[in-house]
Amino acid sequence: MIGNGAAYLLSMVSARVLSPADFGALGALLGLLVIISTIGIATQAFTARRVAVATDDRSLVEGEAIRLSVIVGGSIIIGGLLLAWPVGTIFQIPLIAVASGIASIGFVVIGSASMGVAQGREEHVRLSWAFIANGVGRAAGGVFGVLVLQSVTGVGIGVLVGCAVGALIAYRIICPGAWGPRISAGVPIEFAHVVHALFVLFTLTNVDVLLARIFLTEDQSGEYSVGVLLAKIAFFLPNAIIIVLFPKMTGGNSSRTVYIATGLTAFLGLIVTSFSFFFGDLVVRILGGAQYTELGSEAWLFALEGSAFALVQVLLYARLATQDRSAVAAVWVALVVLVVIVAGWRHDSVAEIVTTVVGVALALTVVGLVMDRRQSPGVPIPVESAE
Repeated sequence: MIGNGAAYLLSMVSARVLSPADFGALGALLGLLVIISTIGIATQAFTARRVAVATDDRSLVEGEAIRLSVIVGGSIIIGGLLLAWPVGTIFQIPLIAVASGIASIGFVVIGSASMGVAQGREEHVRLSWAFIANGVGRAAGGVFGVLVLQSVTGVGIGVLVGCAVGALIAYRIICPGAWGPRISAGVPIEFAHVVHALFVLFTLTNVDVLLARIFLTEDQSGEYSVGVLLAKIAFFLPNAIIIVLFPKMTGGNSSRTVYIATGLTAFLGLIVTSFSFFFGDLVVRILGGAQYTELGSEAWLFALEGSAFALVQVLLYARLATQDRSAVAAVWVALVVLVVIVAGWRHDSVAEIVTTVVGVALALTVVGLVMDRRQSPGVPIPVESAE
């Protein structure tokens, strides 16, 4: 919660420093970074699962994960330099902000591998400190950058420095010296599946802010970015539930764990959505300032969107824990449906886009619950067998 809270602090400060048009550009950039950061989240989930099911020498599995993260992280940094111009042109974001922002995800991946080691070991104290280091480092760097440079570029540069520091701290706290001599056969395929599954999920949960940037006016896209802050709070607030329970989902009979995770996530979502319904103006004023108070009546829709997507995330993680690959297809369908509907006709206002997203999110939640009840838990494949 501290790590995620720091991330929201960055957005709240930026909303007050930047103009609505620039904040819309920042919202689009942060949306892109969240989508790309799924590689880091996938690295953590992949590492946590392999460490949790390892039956022999865990240090070999941990070292292999760190080696893989360095290779992947370096590739992302290079990719950020190559993609800066086309991405910045399409979404009207400063090129340096795009390049530095994407490069920051390279360090996030390395830090995520370290946190995956702690998650798989179920060493929650070290995992918590690493989360705080990454979240606070990223936010502090971004806040410093936006206050000094008064621009989206300042945020990008500051976030890059903060993520690099956070990754170093996570590595030193959890697994100092860990390094693998090679990448085992089968590891890239398993990692690619986890990346694919979470990439589709996080694209689905962030594509609306990109669509808003394209179809709405600059001021409207800034307003939508403030609403997305609330959606992200509802989405990430139950994150600790899945982090703690995910290693337990790798067992042969994980139904009870999945039910507990689903129930707790739904309960938190109900609280956030209800509070936003009754106190929408207050929530929007806190998140974005007085200039966005017109969004107050629609705040609960953003909270409902994030809560529904949080449930989808729990159900997808349950499938990943047992190496069931069928659930990704439903997320793909939801993504295509959402983009087609918004791009086709429901894009004339903030309300039209957010209600479309809510409808798709709730429908996918129902589909996920039905799939989870019909599919029996898989049998986890030990690391040694996969190799």
